[in-house]
Amino acid sequence: MQRLKNILGKILKLLFKHQKIAITAVAFMLIGLLRFVTFHVDAFNPVAKGLKGFSTTDIFYDMMLASPADTCRSIVIVDITQLHSRDSIASVLEELDALEPAAIDIDVVFEHPKEPVGDMHLVQVAATLSNAVFSFKMMDPDHERNEFTRQAHSFFATELGLNEGFVNVDRRMMRSIPLCLEMQGKTYPSVIAKMLEVIQGKPFDYQHHRKHLINYEPTVFRVIPYDSIQHNAEHIRGHIVIFGGAYESVDMHYTPIGQMHGTNVLAYALKTMLEMKQQINCTGILFWLITIVLSYISVCIIMAYKDKTAKMGNEVLGDILRTIFVTSLFVFLLMSVFMSIAFMLFATWRINFDLTPTLTVMALTTTAADIVRITIKHTYIK
Repeated sequence: MQRLKNILGKILKLLFKHQKIAITAVAFMLIGLLRFVTFHVDAFNPVAKGLKGFSTTDIFYDMMLASPADTCRSIVIVDITQLHSRDSIASVLEELDALEPAAIDIDVVFEHPKEPVGDMHLVQVAATLSNAVFSFKMMDPDHERNEFTRQAHSFFATELGLNEGFVNVDRRMMRSIPLCLEMQGKTYPSVIAKMLEVIQGKPFDYQHHRKHLINYEPTVFRVIPYDSIQHNAEHIRGHIVIFGGAYESVDMHYTPIGQMHGTNVLAYALKTMLEMKQQINCTGILFWLITIVLSYISVCIIMAYKDKTAKMGNEVLGDILRTIFVTSLFVFLLMSVFMSIAFMLFATWRINFDLTPTLTVMALTTTAADIVRITIKHTYIK
């Protein structure tokens, strides 16, 4: 028992030292200074944009890419990238509907009449689709009022009373999917919200559930060419179908696992909503309390390494271990340990804790320690 008390006493003595507290505080001050310069000096605008678009979940998803991706069994994509005739599109929709899929997300907006025969055929088919959701676009955003001012619908939407949802997504880093947007005081549901209504057979409360983080756990979505529908009937019957251009070069989006076509983003979003694998994000006061504690512990570990190497009996080995290169390797290994723990929490329980401030403190610990040492050396306190 006494031995345990002695060990705890040494740990507490190691942790609670004024110099280490000062180093941690200076490291946070340096972070604040760097952040201020990055976001307020024009020359650093590209850096600021990069930092705004960064999250540790990007690293976690990238780590997941090392494992084989599962093939989604509930959602398939029917690709019509090379299909430009509306008459042909209508025929493919007829063929698709005959196989009785669970729901069809039509990721195309037929904004204007284009070809009389094809348009008529398309309208006739659209009128028979009972489990399809058509897309429309929210247009011309008013950034001051934070809403859109115009919509683009398929030309036959009003006539047929189509079941519609907007298909807008953020053109920046796609981390979440909007489930509703405002326009002139009215709330409009997204295509994902309307698809959930079709699949689940009940209204979706999108007004109180306005957006949702997308789970980008690497998944393969089966892509079926428009001319191979019958050959893939078993993958369509009873499944959810996203009908659109799977390889449209103009419909590319940035995601935590790289650039992705819009249909794939919608597939990930729909899969997320069906599985309801919501991330648990640590934010607010709790986040900063944990960050300060973790940062202080990391400072103590790094400073303990520096103290230990300074007192080594072998002077040559001690000098080598104290070099910037070897010290940086030690700090990198410590960062890797912290990231591995955070990754396990994310992969197992979807607990997302942003380690960015803590990792930055680790990187700045040596500089902060030098500032504290120089300050103590050249400051005379009476």
